[in-house]
Amino acid sequence: MRRGQPSPMRSVVLMLLLLFAPLMGAMVLGEEVTMARSGPEVGIASPSEVIVHQNETASTYITLHNKASVNQAFTIEAGFLPEHLSVVGLPSTTLLVPNHLQQVAFGIRASNDAPFQNETVSFWITSDVNASLNETVTMNVWIAKRSNLSFGGDGSSEFFVDEKVRTSIAVNISNNATYPDNVSFSITGSAPWTWGWNMANTVGLDAYIQMQPNTLAYVYLWVDIPAVENGLPLQNTGPEFYLTATSALDRTTETWRFDLLMNQKRNASIDIVESEITVAPNQDARASLTVRNVGNSPNRLNMTLLGLASNGQTLDNVLPSDRFNASGWTVALFGALEDEILQPDESRVVEIGFQAPDSYSGSMEVEFRVFPTGAPTYLRTATVRATIVRQSSAELTYFPYGCNDIAPEDSCMANLTVENTGNARTTFTLRAGEVTDGFEVSIPPTTRVLEPGYTAAFDPVRIYADPGLLAFTQGTAVVEVLDDEGTVLNTVEVSLKVAPVIKWTFRNIEEQVNAKDRLTLAMEVRNDGNAVDGLIVQLQSTHSVPMGFIPPEGAIFEGEGPNPRSFELNDIPLNSNFTIRAWVDLPMDQNSNGTVYINTSIRSRLAPEIPFVHTTQADYLGIPWQPAPEVDEGIDWGGLASTGWLYLKAWSGVLVAIVISGLILFKAVKDREHRMLQATTLPYQEVSTAGAEDWMKHFQPQPDVVEQPSVQQQAPVVDASAYEQHFRQQHGEASMAQPSVDPTLVNAATLVLDQRTEEAHRHKADLLLDSILPSVKDAGFPNTTSAEENPPTTQEHPSIITERGDGAEGTQQQAASPASFDDDLEF
Repeated sequence: MRRGQPSPMRSVVLMLLLLFAPLMGAMVLGEEVTMARSGPEVGIASPSEVIVHQNETASTYITLHNKASVNQAFTIEAGFLPEHLSVVGLPSTTLLVPNHLQQVAFGIRASNDAPFQNETVSFWITSDVNASLNETVTMNVWIAKRSNLSFGGDGSSEFFVDEKVRTSIAVNISNNATYPDNVSFSITGSAPWTWGWNMANTVGLDAYIQMQPNTLAYVYLWVDIPAVENGLPLQNTGPEFYLTATSALDRTTETWRFDLLMNQKRNASIDIVESEITVAPNQDARASLTVRNVGNSPNRLNMTLLGLASNGQTLDNVLPSDRFNASGWTVALFGALEDEILQPDESRVVEIGFQAPDSYSGSMEVEFRVFPTGAPTYLRTATVRATIVRQSSAELTYFPYGCNDIAPEDSCMANLTVENTGNARTTFTLRAGEVTDGFEVSIPPTTRVLEPGYTAAFDPVRIYADPGLLAFTQGTAVVEVLDDEGTVLNTVEVSLKVAPVIKWTFRNIEEQVNAKDRLTLAMEVRNDGNAVDGLIVQLQSTHSVPMGFIPPEGAIFEGEGPNPRSFELNDIPLNSNFTIRAWVDLPMDQNSNGTVYINTSIRSRLAPEIPFVHTTQADYLGIPWQPAPEVDEGIDWGGLASTGWLYLKAWSGVLVAIVISGLILFKAVKDREHRMLQATTLPYQEVSTAGAEDWMKHFQPQPDVVEQPSVQQQAPVVDASAYEQHFRQQHGEASMAQPSVDPTLVNAATLVLDQRTEEAHRHKADLLLDSILPSVKDAGFPNTTSAEENPPTTQEHPSIITERGDGAEGTQQQAASPASFDDDLEF
């Protein structure tokens, strides 16, 4: 819509206002309004009656409405007129756009000698669009006598009234006209107050009197003043009333206004009362009340409290005040603010505070009093009662530690805290409620005294699980909190569950090595835990060798091979056994001797992070120490010669050492035999002046002539201890023995000699050793080589014990070291 162009709705509103505004004015004047007929092109409205006095022009109008879709110019002309009436302002032409209306005003004038009677006049309406349009409007013109009424007041008066009082009012009226008049009276007001007439002639709500010319009369009426409610009417305010006098001559009205103003009214009310409250022992509570100034002027309120006994009588020695003490109670008024002014209909919330004694029962009743300042007769009261009610309640919470994973024969703790959610000091204790079979609850005998709103922790509650409970057994333990009267206030339910105990035991372990260097294992595994479990069994070795399990019945393993290195076994019952069998081929391709370690590890399905391991160890021979395989083919003499030469070249130093050792042994034996022949002289009586460190000179090349030791004849007998002391004073302590030849070289040389020397030579060597060993043992030859430095020259496969308890590993049995000899041979 463009700015400046009226909207259709606005146009309709304007047309309606123009159309009905004259009608409303005519109704105020008591005129009847008649709508003329309305066609499709024009709408017409006009008053049906016009009152005019002699030698006077009365205003009237005709309202036109253009209903056509084009602009129309309407012309209004006077039609039929009596001779003593004339029209002022006609003819008149008005242009109307579609759907618009307009009021055309004009006047009707009566001549000076017009008779007092009713006349009829008519007007014609034509249009420039439709020539056939010719509407006629008819009006009744009443030529009336002129009236002249006036009230004795100045047009308005004020009266001060009080509530609930009937007020009588009288006012005089004068008829100043030259004709008698029948005057009627009516009352209208801005408030729906009750009113009436104190006059003899009344018809319905109206009263009337007959008045002669130039006479005066009185009008009597009364008004009932209602009570002041919610501060209204305010002081010096009130409704307006209009007394209207209507003349019967020309229907002219005369109005007199009078105002009824309220005097001051002081009053107060108690609107809302919290008449019953509860209070905790040794605590305070407040009851609220709403007071209001219901007077019609600003005022203060006077408020007090008065204590009442159980029979409703006033307490002795207690006067109305804003605070008092009685029977351990303290009662006080809060928020009264008596010095502050309340406006009419303004309210205020006040509180009555009750401080209860330290008791679990009792009550206090007070009377609240309020009246407006300056009007104690308008006293308002309300009763408020406070009763001590003990509310015993608690909130019990717990924090479990390990209760969802309790091992058999073990326990868990639950830390419990109690919050006093009641309204009084209370003593709390704990008690065990329902407990699942197999569990036991132990509660320390402790109590806690708590003020309202405080929280305290109890000593930990311990929950035990029986040893015979199976894994994953679930249960609950209920713990109750009781007050000092034994009432259960709250409970908590602690969830319980038995933890699985994973325990696998190795029993009856057998380990054997057969002739083909294959180690076989057999061991029993027992489920000594508390849960049906499954196992993952794995076989591992420190060497890369063929090995595998012989899976038991029901085992699950990957691959299609008969001997896997791992398998799984599920649903193994409690206290049940099964046997693990495995084999391992010892390594045969190593250049040196060694030990292989085999780990048999099992892991539980329930706790795979905990391995159970059994370790087996077995010694193996390197390639040079392995016995030659038996070959059916002929002897390779060339190969043997080459091998022999290589061994002789490699072990030449060893052979020389063996020869020298044999010569030394041979020389020592001969010297001993020589000394044995000299029975009269003992060997230890020959004291050499050479130091102990010169014994190595015997290993030096000796001259052709060997000096024989001299033998003393008839040597004196000397005590052994004295001789030993004398020997040590002269020669000192014996020096440490020198290390022997490398045992590895000696073993290798011995092996070569044993294999390459003819049977006859070996036989002679055996005979020689058989003859030497007894004599060496008898002579007490000193041992210069320890068992650790001279291990046996041959090695055997370790033999494993066939049965062991407690999972112990097998021990190897090795050949014993040569016996140690003590001898006093000289070299």
